[in-house]
Amino acid sequence: MTRPALVRVAIPRVSQRTSSLRKDIQALRALAVGLVVLNHLWPHRLQGGFVGVDVFFVISGYLITKHLLGELERTGRIRLGQFYSRRIKRLLPAAFLVSVGSLVAAWVFLPFSRWFGIAQETMAAVLYVENWTLAAKSVNYSAHNDAASTVQHYWSLSVEEQFYVVWPLLLVGLFLASSRLRLGRRSLLAIGVALISVASLAFCIWFTYTNSNQAYFVTPGRIWEFGVGALVAVAGWKGSRALSLKPSALPLTVSGLAQWTGFGLIISAAFLYDGQTPFPGIAASVPVIGTLLVIASGPEGPRWSPNRLIAARPIQFVGDVSYSLYLWHWPLIIIAPAIVSHVLGTVDKAVILALAVGAAYVTKKFVEDPGRSKLLPRANPGRVFVAMAAAIVVVSVVCGGLLLSLGQVQDAEVAKLQGLAGQPCYGARSLDPQGDCRDRFGPAQVDSGGPNETPWFNAPECELAADPIVVQDRKLLTECDFTGGEKPSATVWLVGDSHAEQWKTAIYEMARLHKWTLKESLLGGCPFINARRVAFMGVPSTEPQLQQRCLEWGKKLTEQIGLDKPDIVFAAAFGAEETVDDGTGRSQSEQYNDGVMKRLQQWADSGSEIYVLRDMPLTLNRSSPDCVALNKETPLLCANARSEALVADPIADAARAMSNPKINVLDLSDQFCAEQTCHAVIGGLPVYYDTDHVARSYMHSLVPVLSERFNKSQQ
Repeated sequence: MTRPALVRVAIPRVSQRTSSLRKDIQALRALAVGLVVLNHLWPHRLQGGFVGVDVFFVISGYLITKHLLGELERTGRIRLGQFYSRRIKRLLPAAFLVSVGSLVAAWVFLPFSRWFGIAQETMAAVLYVENWTLAAKSVNYSAHNDAASTVQHYWSLSVEEQFYVVWPLLLVGLFLASSRLRLGRRSLLAIGVALISVASLAFCIWFTYTNSNQAYFVTPGRIWEFGVGALVAVAGWKGSRALSLKPSALPLTVSGLAQWTGFGLIISAAFLYDGQTPFPGIAASVPVIGTLLVIASGPEGPRWSPNRLIAARPIQFVGDVSYSLYLWHWPLIIIAPAIVSHVLGTVDKAVILALAVGAAYVTKKFVEDPGRSKLLPRANPGRVFVAMAAAIVVVSVVCGGLLLSLGQVQDAEVAKLQGLAGQPCYGARSLDPQGDCRDRFGPAQVDSGGPNETPWFNAPECELAADPIVVQDRKLLTECDFTGGEKPSATVWLVGDSHAEQWKTAIYEMARLHKWTLKESLLGGCPFINARRVAFMGVPSTEPQLQQRCLEWGKKLTEQIGLDKPDIVFAAAFGAEETVDDGTGRSQSEQYNDGVMKRLQQWADSGSEIYVLRDMPLTLNRSSPDCVALNKETPLLCANARSEALVADPIADAARAMSNPKINVLDLSDQFCAEQTCHAVIGGLPVYYDTDHVARSYMHSLVPVLSERFNKSQQ
């Protein structure tokens, strides 16, 4: 049997207007947006779909560099005003449309507790700094489980826009340097782009290792992905114009293999990666190299290449609408549950996908395309920039309206709470067996969440200590005077992570009642024992800086308590979901038992009475404010089985095992769970502020019970 001849399969041009479009690149766009959308709709089915963003970055680096090199060669300069003007008209109309539409939809459909974050991030998105906003939040433990905003996905657009601002200036600089240094333009451009890309990649790998949460969003760690695409454009630039590698530059067999390998690498990464993959780091090189191979191999290939498949109209259609599809799909996913009043099922997600594609088509036809050709067609760049500023003002006004409404709604909820607070069946008070509260676990009488319910706050009596505990430039000691000018009855410390911080509402009230001076040292996400935290809520957490921060804080905290010799120390931590490693290889229970006992004994040896606050039940992502908002009349749908939610607390268990009269456990589990069930609404109050912290109002309702049990333990 004779070997079939290799046949060139050129991809035909779409039209005169889009003659520069390559169908293989359109297919890459379709694949990239498809991976991202499917990952967001079915995160447990395609956990690595986030690599689609990396594909977009490489494509952008290639196309923008190709365009700029062509202009540089033709004119010897880049008209920056015209370049930025074209970018604005190409990208901003659709982005502003979706951001404003999402704002209005959030205003109408989402609970008010979500409005502040959405308004804040929408402003960051339209100013194209959303990636830095998310990077800042990623290191703020109190924001680690904030509900996603409707524009969270704009982070990648922010990275691209920041790249577009800097990249033309860099190319002009390299272009001019080649003339002065009398070096070949392409050689100097290639060296310059390669050096920048290598530096960015090195930073990306290092930063992913040291702080993976921030590394995902920051621009310096992503520049190398654009740079890889740019290098393809530079390599194909022949000195007279920037173009793709000529079809003849590679043998057809090599082109076909490169194309299949490229698509294979991208798809493999999407299926093999998950939330525990250190990313971007070196792992991002797989989808990046895959995209590089597809672009560099050109639009032609042998008969068995993927070119015939990727030229199919459905794939090209998705590539055509990929930008608008990327914009629309996420806000639809965020808002849909509030509209349908239940957790999204398969049918719901399929409808969302169809709606997103439909909205993308309409936006592409009536917003994207006209924006390029009909929006201010003969305007100079100055007018375009003014139009952009006007659009930002419009979004700002809508954000302001949302925040104004938030203030009004919050005031109304505060008034409701004040009216409920005196009632006998208010919050935890409803659980009193001597009371007559028939609907203890019925509908909430106030809306869930909101800034007034956050556990992260300080009382007016508190201020930063004059001589604080300092760890990695963080000042971690606050002093509070609740004596009202009288002699303090006791000196008290509150220590631990955010699960200690959530008790501040109750501890502050007790401090006022007993005339205490109070010191608090709280570090979210850090166990106070002498062991490295290696995972949090099942997700590996291996950043050396974070581990060192926790260890250093625990050591300095213990030293300070030893010097201060407080009368009482309250302690709590999220031990059930903070995995530690003390290097012994023992089980978690043994490591915690040993670590907690040593730490508590050190505190007790300083003369303090220790009170460990037994941790609250897990919400299991079910008893959250979002669930309560979706099931206003049936909050029992947000409850959890006690056997699943009330897991062992290694901190409290170790304290009990010590049998030391100076070390006590205050267990309020019965204020969250009935005999069989742990509830999301008790006495008309939502119990939780987010997915793993107690709401401030419910915590306030616990004060009488906590005070009673504390007083009993002192007798």
